[in-house]
This record gives sequence, structure tokens and C-alpha cells, in this order.
Amino acid sequence: MSGEEQQLVDALRHRLPSGLESLMEKYGNLVYGLVRRILAGAGRTEDVEECVSDVFLAAWKRIDEYDMTKGTLRTWLLILAKYAALDARRKLLRHQVMQSFDGHAAAAAGASVEENVITKEASAELLALVNALPEPDKSLFYRRYFFYESIEQISQGLNLTVKAVESRLYRLRKWFKVKLGERRAE
Repeated sequence: MSGEEQQLVDALRHRLPSGLESLMEKYGNLVYGLVRRILAGAGRTEDVEECVSDVFLAAWKRIDEYDMTKGTLRTWLLILAKYAALDARRKLLRHQVMQSFDGHAAAAAGASVEENVITKEASAELLALVNALPEPDKSLFYRRYFFYESIEQISQGLNLTVKAVESRLYRLRKWFKVKLGERRAE
């Protein structure tokens, strides 16, 4: 660790605002770039800026967790940024999915009345198909595609193997393609 980095860590550990200011000056663009790439397509500029602020706040609060023997301050900060951005992305996508099921996203995008009706019908159709699924398939679908849980989390929660979860999700996706294709053909 360089002397400059050690001074920065010491300033943060002593809760000196100048330490946080220096951290933001030195790594702000790097953190912003990483967060922006992770949130691309999921959030607005304001969401990226909020996430970057959350990263630096987390660094300020959690500086005592930083272990210089495990990596550089830069690496630790980028790991904080990565996980904060992934959490923000899941939250934003979940919010967008819920909005689209209510039909608000299409209306907000300036869609026509016809497009709004089609979106609402498609959402209702998809929800009807999901709700008609037997357990554990319904839970699998909701946990993976609505709550963005990892396959490992789902397998633990439903007492299934990872391979069983992957296979069921694959079969569900195929089944939905067939069902939605049949309904559109009608």
C-alpha cells in the first residue's frame, strides 16, 4: 500500500471529512463508471448518482472492515460499488416489472391507447399463466423472475438441487413460449 493510500485510510478511520473528500476525488470517476455500466438500461442518471453516493457513504461507515492485506483500497471500493450497483439494479428492475404489470410504464412512455390495452392484456395473460402453475413451479418463477433471487437461493429455499431448479426453469421458459405462441396464434 502506498503512503498516500495509507494516509487516506487513516483519515477515513479517524472520520475526517477531508478523507472522504479525497477518496471521492481520487476514485469518484472510477466508481461512477462501474456503477453506470452495471445500471445501464435499468436506471437513469439520478439512479447512478444516488448509487455512487451510497458507495462512498458505505466506505465511510465500513472503513474499519477494510483489510489492507487482502487488497488495495481501490479494489475494496470497487467491490463495494459492484455489490451496491447490483442491488440497485435488482431493485430498479423489480420496480419496472411491477410498473409494467400495472400498465403505467407504457403510459409513461407516451404509448397510444391501443398499445396500453395490448400491454395490459399481455400482462394479465402472463400473470394468469403464472398463477395457474402448480407448486413449486409458481414459486420458482416468482422467485427467479420477479424477485431476482439466485438459483442457489431458490434451491436452498425450496429444498431442491441447483440442477433441479435450472431444469425446472428451463422447462418453464419452453412452456411459456409454447403457451404464449398458441394464444397469439388464436
